[in-house]
Amino acid sequence: MHPDNAGIGLDDDLRAALRAADFLEGGPAARTGRQAAAAHPAAVPDHHRVARLIPGTGTPGPHAWKRAWRDVLARESARTTRSGLGWALTSLAGGRFPALDVLEIGCERLRLSRVAYDGDGRGPATRPLADSAWGEFTDGGGRTGAPELPAERLRRLFLLAGGTGPADADVTDPLGRALHAFVRGTPFGTAPLLAVVRAAGWRPVEQAAETLCPQTLPVLRLRLPAHWPEGPGDLIDKLPLRHAIWLAAADVDGTSGTVGLVRRPLFAAGSRTGDQAGGEPGNVVRVPVAAPPDGATTGESAAVVVSAGPGEPPARWRPVRADRLELPPGSRAALHYRLCGPDRVDLAFEGHHEPETAPWTVLAQTTPRRLSRPRTVDLVLAVEVAGPQAGGGAAVEERLQEAAAVVAAVRHAVGGGDTLRVGLIGYRDHAPLDRPYDSDPIVHRLGMAAAQTAERALAGWHHSTLRHDFATGLEHVPHELAALRHLWRPGSHRVLLVIGSRPPHPRAAPPQVLRRSAAVRICPDRIEWETVLDDVRHYDGVSCVAVVDEPAWMDHLEGEPHLARWADRAWDLFGADGRFTAGHDPRRIASAVTAPALCLPEDGAPIRLVVPDGASTEWLHEAAG
Repeated sequence: MHPDNAGIGLDDDLRAALRAADFLEGGPAARTGRQAAAAHPAAVPDHHRVARLIPGTGTPGPHAWKRAWRDVLARESARTTRSGLGWALTSLAGGRFPALDVLEIGCERLRLSRVAYDGDGRGPATRPLADSAWGEFTDGGGRTGAPELPAERLRRLFLLAGGTGPADADVTDPLGRALHAFVRGTPFGTAPLLAVVRAAGWRPVEQAAETLCPQTLPVLRLRLPAHWPEGPGDLIDKLPLRHAIWLAAADVDGTSGTVGLVRRPLFAAGSRTGDQAGGEPGNVVRVPVAAPPDGATTGESAAVVVSAGPGEPPARWRPVRADRLELPPGSRAALHYRLCGPDRVDLAFEGHHEPETAPWTVLAQTTPRRLSRPRTVDLVLAVEVAGPQAGGGAAVEERLQEAAAVVAAVRHAVGGGDTLRVGLIGYRDHAPLDRPYDSDPIVHRLGMAAAQTAERALAGWHHSTLRHDFATGLEHVPHELAALRHLWRPGSHRVLLVIGSRPPHPRAAPPQVLRRSAAVRICPDRIEWETVLDDVRHYDGVSCVAVVDEPAWMDHLEGEPHLARWADRAWDLFGADGRFTAGHDPRRIASAVTAPALCLPEDGAPIRLVVPDGASTEWLHEAAG
């Protein structure tokens, strides 16, 4: 007989052997990985180790194994059903079911678990009630009087998968009696029963599951591929959230020194794993955060995810996960949270982190209510004074008024005396035909002076002609700032605040313009501004804050993506420690300027929570404590 035809009459045994081999190799999860890496989608499991189980003579050929494996996959797919699971989970989440008993019937084990929400609506929590191997009920002289299953695991799986054996090795009826014995010995309550057969295509196991007695008749039966996870988590992961999940943080108001608790929504009530969230697939939300200012933190900050209703006070927020992050004072980080189940989230963070052991109530109650007055602040304010002639230069006038309002807000925040000093830089466009160093875009300079002096100086500035659509002389500002280095006071908090519209001229390789006729001009003086800006930030400890009146072409929908990306990158560097849009509340801008200068309160209690990075309106303010 040809080897490929030797197993034609033994298709059931071939399929049973392949099911057993597949289960030993990890089942569907491992199979998916193998298929992704294989040249063909239906890689046959290693059948050499199970070929000896096939009764009769002759060795099935490779085509017979491939044909049997295609049958296994087709029958598994046809018999797998999760229909109704969504209804059962929604009924549990909605309170129709007080709990749900989950009976899992697998290839080797039986397990009963109870899934229920806590009294405060958290969860759901899974409580194991019973867990036994089939062999405990089919031991020959045990509780069922059934024939003993083979001791060898591979042969035992072969029989449970529907393979043939000795005349007395039929396991279908013994499995049914074993299932009844397991059910009689387990503490079933009044909760509805969900029966899950984790052995789709394993005929004896499926037939045994059909014999459940009326007293334990399930409200729903599911059939899943042969796999045995640690618990029924893969079933309840699709439960919708009863309450929204938030990230809790502390917010420092730099204008008053007060500290409050804030929260930012991560996943709305009703969310499920696999939904879209935050514009990213797979329930992933990116949250920019920062460490508290220098002097108000220990160098470690807690990121606490909580579950809460819209109006619940912080004392009633229920922690979902808490992580202690290594964040130097004032540093920034991006946290990526993924919803992986009801009230379960994963964190992706590039730095070192470990579980936070302090309870949420302690973190909230020990958050200081107010920081002490700040140390000295040296602020350099750079304002773009070039703008269109339309409206008599109204855009520049508004920019100057906003600058004066921010200076006043910072002055109010830090108090009187010599705490605040302000330097001014006014910059304009290069002339169209400028050769190197023909003209200086810096048209206004004021060394470090009192805040009122700076406010009066701003009132005397006027607009300059706009000579270029896409860039201005902002690239000269970092060099001007470096020239003021000798004016910094020892130990002061140093800030560069830029209020403008257009980005700096590129030194070389200008971005491509797609729809507009004018090109982007490079700086005639070939100024390298990025390195200088990085130096003053690194060596002088200068914080960079920007207020941007974005021109229309910075909107990506305007059809200039190269220009928009180039401008965004430049403003992200000038606004590395806070970027605001024009017209923002001056007090919030002042808070970004002064908050890093605030110090610990008199009792010395540090801020142990992360703080928001930037001025996002998604953070909701709460009463502290």
